[in-house]
Amino acid sequence: MALTIMTTSSDEEKNQTISASEHDSEYDGGCVEHKALRHVAGKIPWFLFIICVVEFGERFVYLGISGPLQNYIQRPYRPNGLPGALGRGQSVGVALGDFFKFWSYFCVVLGAVVADQYLGKYRTILAASPIYISGLVILVCTATPVAIKAGASMGGLVTAMVLIGLGTGGLKACIAPLCGEQNTDHHKQLKTLKSGETVVVDPELTTARIFLWYYWAANIGGLSTLMTVAIEKEASFWLAYLLPLLVFCVVLAIFIAFSKRINKSGPTGSPVLDAIRTLSISMKEKGLDNSKPSVLCENGRLQEHKFAQASHYTDNYVEEIKRGLGACKLFLLFPFYFLCWTQIFNNLISQAGSMKLGGTPNDMMQNLETIFMLTFIPILDLLVYPALRRFNINISPLRRILAGFFCSSMAMLWACVLQYFIYNSPANSINVWIQAPAYVFGALSEILVIVTGLEVAFVKAPANLRVLVSSVFWVAIAAGAALGIALSPVSKDPYMVWTYAGLSCGVFVAGCVLGICFRHSLQRDSVPVVVGIEGGSTSNTTAEFAGKDGLDALAAKPA
Repeated sequence: MALTIMTTSSDEEKNQTISASEHDSEYDGGCVEHKALRHVAGKIPWFLFIICVVEFGERFVYLGISGPLQNYIQRPYRPNGLPGALGRGQSVGVALGDFFKFWSYFCVVLGAVVADQYLGKYRTILAASPIYISGLVILVCTATPVAIKAGASMGGLVTAMVLIGLGTGGLKACIAPLCGEQNTDHHKQLKTLKSGETVVVDPELTTARIFLWYYWAANIGGLSTLMTVAIEKEASFWLAYLLPLLVFCVVLAIFIAFSKRINKSGPTGSPVLDAIRTLSISMKEKGLDNSKPSVLCENGRLQEHKFAQASHYTDNYVEEIKRGLGACKLFLLFPFYFLCWTQIFNNLISQAGSMKLGGTPNDMMQNLETIFMLTFIPILDLLVYPALRRFNINISPLRRILAGFFCSSMAMLWACVLQYFIYNSPANSINVWIQAPAYVFGALSEILVIVTGLEVAFVKAPANLRVLVSSVFWVAIAAGAALGIALSPVSKDPYMVWTYAGLSCGVFVAGCVLGICFRHSLQRDSVPVVVGIEGGSTSNTTAEFAGKDGLDALAAKPA
């Protein structure tokens, strides 16, 4: 393994490449790397932000049109009353909203297959964008007062949902992995800071920081709901939907104009089919370890599997599939979390509509979660994580995910108690801002679960299956939305207290089960994760997470 010594001075920076094996006294991989030297993140290439602009645009559009959607479906068209169009009621609004989320995130799998096997990430983004735009055009045209009065809006909405969902699948499958691949430095470097301290510039930490910027861009785009719900209230739905359409066209033009600077990787043969073939062999051989060519050869079974004789089918390849499967198993209980997460876009909006608004649009309250996230991320990064580290408190990815599940449970519990008081108080007498704590807990849970989940999906996946493994994470949202559709018949008055109570208990139990199933990884190998910046330079903690004996060891066991 090659290391680079970097000495930073006021006048110059010198680099010297050395071999760790020749300087064992100066660099002992196991001892110095993890115990003596501090790990820091490297610089993020500026063109990464071009990809982040695409994520900003995609979230600006998706959340911008989702914000007014509940009112659009639930309430009737009354120019002088609360905004509405279709008048189909709360249950239908929740069901259609959840269908939109389910379809959009289910299509991520289709986008992953297209990207990994046929077009590559960059070309898949370009192919998905016109589909996305065509859906937006249909939505804008059928949301006009003329179309609403003519009865064309319902059909137009469903058609737009299908097309936008297909476009979302292609974009969401590719943007996050493409961001992670902009970190092209795969070697650790020793760097001497101006203070004289020697640190390790770790590419894994750089990747973690890249995802932090990625999620910031996504949440800034999420603020579009502030604009679209205001336009919905003061003007009309079609103007509210026109704004996201225009923004996406501008973002796409910027992405294409600067695309030459982006590191692009094309399709790599047939990784999806190869992974399926590998899993098929493992089922016949009763485990991935037994599917390794060395074991098959030793047992005299290599000739029984044609694919196992391929040149790229090696022990290391099977181990990579096993590693990716370990990450996928971690996501099996995420649908229960995302079922609670989807309440932000439907039932909590309806709950706000039954409260004292005081001029605040009921569907604007959901923006509190985005605002809280944009506030909490730097607080966690700069203050909370470093403080915990000083007291030697481990903040491993699994522990962060568990904390996120429990925060989500608290959000639903708050909504449950609030709904009880709404039912037992005069109509529209409770101030809508009392909803705010639910969004505080929701924002914390989203940071702890979603950011960490994306990070795990990228780090644990084999290089040629990163899009597919990341898509499994997004499909958990589709599964959560499917659960929401199943619950839509009771997502109405007077059952909402029990609905919120059930959601709170469900995600709490899911978190407990997740902790029990993956408890062994709490005591296993570590992967460094960026958690803070101190004194102007990046600092780190060594976060315990599924090394060979962690999640990887669980890949062959039932979750």
